[in-house]
Amino acid sequence: MNKSKDKKQGFLEYLSVKAELPSDVIAGDVRVELRGRHCLFIQGCRRILKYSPEHITVNLRSDNMSVKGERLVCTSYHAGAVSIEGLIVSVSFDGEEDNK
Repeated sequence: MNKSKDKKQGFLEYLSVKAELPSDVIAGDVRVELRGRHCLFIQGCRRILKYSPEHITVNLRSDNMSVKGERLVCTSYHAGAVSIEGLIVSVSFDGEEDNK
């Protein structure tokens, strides 16, 4: 089973080089784009788990992502794409964040 996974990863890397695109984009993985400290775009979101002006947590394909900040607002949520605006202080995945 590891051989199959290794072959798939190698093929994705090969396609990535040929297409000049990141391998995670080719694989259909999650895409996260932070524009400055005030706009965050997430593609591949399954659902919003927590929503407040200071903390938004979203469920991704393989883990959860938490966004902490001030005046956070989800400005759009459609077809797995989420836009968050406000003052973004931190972004963390699963076990990276403190549970404070």
